[in-house]
Amino acid sequence: MNPGITALAYVIFWIAGVCESVLISQWPRYISSISSGRAEIHCYQNDTDYNYLYWYRQLGGREIQLIVYLIAGNANFETDFTSGFEAVQTKKQWSLTISSVQEKDEAVYLCAASYTVQQQTQEL
Repeated sequence: MNPGITALAYVIFWIAGVCESVLISQWPRYISSISSGRAEIHCYQNDTDYNYLYWYRQLGGREIQLIVYLIAGNANFETDFTSGFEAVQTKKQWSLTISSVQEKDEAVYLCAASYTVQQQTQEL
């Protein structure tokens, strides 16, 4: 398995539980980084002004995990992601940085946006 990180461009849209046709772009499509290197992923919302911006990841064959959500540029990280990750917003663009890529970071990374906060449901 390559110790680099692979990110595929996927986009998820949620608007109060209803899907709309909105253009949100995520780049780069793939990232390859040597261990201890830095990786950055970006998203851009074209014709929308969604207030809640999200980054998720999915490790091979596992469920999708919320990494962070941004509200008015303020990053709110989930417990497992408080170290080694940075999220910033500049107007219609938001970015996720992994400061020191490790093999465990190899996953699919997803961005999303919504007008309201999305409730997470956990299966017991």
